[in-house]
Amino acid sequence: MGAAELHQSLPVVSRTGADWDGIRLEHYRFHAGELPEHSHARHLVMISMSGDCTGEIRTAGGFNSRDMGRGSVCVIPAHDPFAARLEGDAEYLTLFLEPSLVRRAAAESRAPGGVEVIEKCAASDPVIRNVGLALFAELKSEGLSGRLYAESLANVLAVHLLRHYTAAGDGARALTGGLSGQRLRQVTDFISDNYGSDLSLAELAGVAGMSTFHFAREFKRTTGTTPHQYLIKFRVERAKALLKESAMPLVEVSSQSGFSHQSHFTRLFRRLTGTTPQSYRLLFQH
Repeated sequence: MGAAELHQSLPVVSRTGADWDGIRLEHYRFHAGELPEHSHARHLVMISMSGDCTGEIRTAGGFNSRDMGRGSVCVIPAHDPFAARLEGDAEYLTLFLEPSLVRRAAAESRAPGGVEVIEKCAASDPVIRNVGLALFAELKSEGLSGRLYAESLANVLAVHLLRHYTAAGDGARALTGGLSGQRLRQVTDFISDNYGSDLSLAELAGVAGMSTFHFAREFKRTTGTTPHQYLIKFRVERAKALLKESAMPLVEVSSQSGFSHQSHFTRLFRRLTGTTPQSYRLLFQH
């Protein structure tokens, strides 16, 4: 069944989406109806945004889940056919995750045996919900945080699926090793030289000579912050210096600091400093 036919089979009130490396998010609002059996090339993670969503999800293997409340999640493995029926209006966030990300997470954690994502629904999963809501906010902001942010969230989701939605489950062992002082300096120097670019997690991991999964984990363990948070803090520190030392317009300060939009710059600057860029500048005027 083609995508157009599929979306016509359920009355879709609205549908928006965004793609990043390895992960896609779609936001759906549905009326009641039937979704014929179909499958996806990526692992499917559905998050119910409705107060009460009555209906059911059925898979070819006999798995069946009914009546997903707000915050409940359902995971369907890639290529596994499933059908659904909704008995009333419903709202979903749907994540499509590349299977290769879960396989890479398994290789890094040296999970025993093969890695098989399994069909599973849960009444609540804060990790999946938070990843979905963070990407939804990124969708609504038109991608202002950049791909490093989305790739980091995709890695979080992949590791979470490996630990809680695979046959291996908690048998996956924790990653070992660490981010040495030399590797950390190489990465932070690279960020210092390229903070104005739309940096990717793969680029930073490459500088450290590590896989993306191992790098993201060890960077946070070493610095206490994620690569994306570190980059944002670096850009804000650059902006603070420009505000103190120059009279350039705020829109240029935003651009010179690596932010793509002044509104995004103002929001993040205030979040990290407790004041607006203009008010911060006034503190240093005589």
